[in-house]
Amino acid sequence: MGDMPDAVYRAICARLEQACAEGQIKQSTCTNALSWLHPSFAAVVIDGERVGDVICQLVARGAWKELDDRFFEVNRFGTAGVRGRLGIGTALFNKIILGMGVEAHARYIEKAYADNGKALGREKAVILAYDSRRGSYDPETGRAGFLVQEAAGIYAAHGIRVYLFDSVAPTPELSFAITEVDGIRPYAGGVFTASHNPASDNGFKPYDTYGGQIVHDAVQAIADTIADYSEVVSMPYDEAVSRGYIAVVGPDIDSAYIEKENQNAIWVDERGFFRTDKIDPKVRVVFSSLNGTAQRLLPRVLARRGFDIERNLLMVAAQCIPDGLFPTCPKPNPEEKKTLYEAIKQANETEADILIATDPDADRIGVGVRLGIEERLRFKHDSAVHEGYYLLTGNQQLVLLTDYILSQLSARDGTLPPQSLISKTLVSTDLAKEIADAYGIMTVEPLVGFKYLGEKLALYAADAWRSAQRNNDPLCAGGSYTRLSRQQRIQLLSRYSLCCLFGGEESYGSLIGDYVKDKDAITVGAMFVEMAGFYRARGKTLIGKLEDIYQRYGYAREETISLSYEGASGNDVIRAIMAALRKRPLREIAGKDVIAALDYTPNPETGRRECRDADGRLLFDDTPPADPLAHNGYYTVGNVAVPMFWHGDYRIIGDKARLPGSNMLLYILDDGSKIVVRPSGTEPKVKFYILARGIRGRGQGSAQDKAQVDAFFINAKGEVTEFANAVAASVTAHC
Repeated sequence: MGDMPDAVYRAICARLEQACAEGQIKQSTCTNALSWLHPSFAAVVIDGERVGDVICQLVARGAWKELDDRFFEVNRFGTAGVRGRLGIGTALFNKIILGMGVEAHARYIEKAYADNGKALGREKAVILAYDSRRGSYDPETGRAGFLVQEAAGIYAAHGIRVYLFDSVAPTPELSFAITEVDGIRPYAGGVFTASHNPASDNGFKPYDTYGGQIVHDAVQAIADTIADYSEVVSMPYDEAVSRGYIAVVGPDIDSAYIEKENQNAIWVDERGFFRTDKIDPKVRVVFSSLNGTAQRLLPRVLARRGFDIERNLLMVAAQCIPDGLFPTCPKPNPEEKKTLYEAIKQANETEADILIATDPDADRIGVGVRLGIEERLRFKHDSAVHEGYYLLTGNQQLVLLTDYILSQLSARDGTLPPQSLISKTLVSTDLAKEIADAYGIMTVEPLVGFKYLGEKLALYAADAWRSAQRNNDPLCAGGSYTRLSRQQRIQLLSRYSLCCLFGGEESYGSLIGDYVKDKDAITVGAMFVEMAGFYRARGKTLIGKLEDIYQRYGYAREETISLSYEGASGNDVIRAIMAALRKRPLREIAGKDVIAALDYTPNPETGRRECRDADGRLLFDDTPPADPLAHNGYYTVGNVAVPMFWHGDYRIIGDKARLPGSNMLLYILDDGSKIVVRPSGTEPKVKFYILARGIRGRGQGSAQDKAQVDAFFINAKGEVTEFANAVAASVTAHC
């Protein structure tokens, strides 16, 4: 092993194999640790420690649990790229895991560019953005950190030019920059971030040529073929700069994003400024970027709309500077109520109407709403209220945005565009679908992972552009879809394909339009400011509007129960929970009958994903729809719409409308409530999504209705938690 004596190397290998044989470590741990004892891995220095030395020290100490936790699996591309705790180990995130992933991405770009790069008018180039985390950002220079520079050197060694942001930049701006900026035409992109994970973590998300995260498994398949770290080719960063492979970018992309993004606003005048007859200009907003990236763009986006940012945008100063230690918000996740306390404090001091906080890479957003006097009394026992501010869940955000966008586009234009739709993930509130149904438009429900919606936006656009060219449509005169304004895109999509007006998910992420193919907390933050100003002008808060929606469409309460199981033993627990549910399918949850159960993993006997009733009878499987024109993506059981394995956009995008396989189970109850179970794709957790619905018809949204829904919710939460804990105890007992 490099400079390690052969006898010592053999002894370490033998001790690992003995520990495995004695059941002290997993077979996978033994295999992975042995692989990193090979010279090209063992000699790598990470945070001042050689990989081989660390493995030897762990073996010498008999630190088998720690060894298991570091090496029980190989960190792979999941729901949103690859991420994990920084440290030495195949299951963590480090220079080796990043290097192999970037090497795979570079090889993918080389092949894909050779196939179609010139035809697409693209450069053999990649654009890289990064947030404030350790390794992503260098606080001393204000520029890219060592992990970003390492990756840039790998791309450069493959002859791929690297456009590198001049400082921290949001994920949505990276997505935008791949396709929407004149002067650069990179083939792909990447973001260095661990999103909302704690400061101990980092990660990397690779992006494809259409501006969305990579959906297919081609990059992971390439990474799986890299058996030795010596296969990762690299060029020193300074050499890559001197040879012209690195180009620093930023200001021009900022300007382009701000101008195009402004077209997503609804009530603006011919200058793009908020209409004061519609939007109260006195609405006050507290803003925090949680020490990430959103401060780069959000204030300027609001200024472009004519919003008085000097007087009415109140920055949480300590959290609007990049700082990967996140000193005032140790877990920079806007889903966590404690994370918003600094913003709540400032909002109270300034009597702000709303507060907005974005996660470090600015793809997720938290929103708090100042309650009126009567609302404070009504919600005084609600756990969502903190110091007079109601903290919206991701599902409540989705509902408010869906209702506002559809209602106000209809009011402004007289009707919604033909062939329009909204999108929400399968684990998100069905209330958004009911609102869309009321406006006569389709809902598309992808799996968890915004990359699936990003892919659909690109497919709709490509289909529309091809059809328009065949018909010699004047809108094609500019020569490219990306040269069209938002209104022109809507015209083209409505004429020839499908037009997505809005897409969102329960985990605090949404997008508007198709300039960005990923979650966009910048655009959505600006829309929340518009909404708050719109309803303030009518004497209403966003919470008052949410209550109106419940009265009209019925009450809903949704929450995600995330149960953490760390390390190798935790991975065993998560696997056991999913296996137990498949072995003994649920027939009842909290007193309500299961009417349909969907498994998104193929049945090993039939090879198909299936939906069955409580008695095990097959309702439908993932066979392609017989009639594409009649298919709307749903199967009705009683009066409940059950989502099928093929979306309603099948007639437009064909086989791409088929949901990919996933380790997920969906239970639909007789009143339309749902329970979804899946392991997290980014964290060591199993998630139970409880989507509880109230009655429809007389009494919907009433206090009694809410009480019944809340009671079901509490019982369901208790049942799933008790079930998971029992499985965990059983697994632990057998370890």
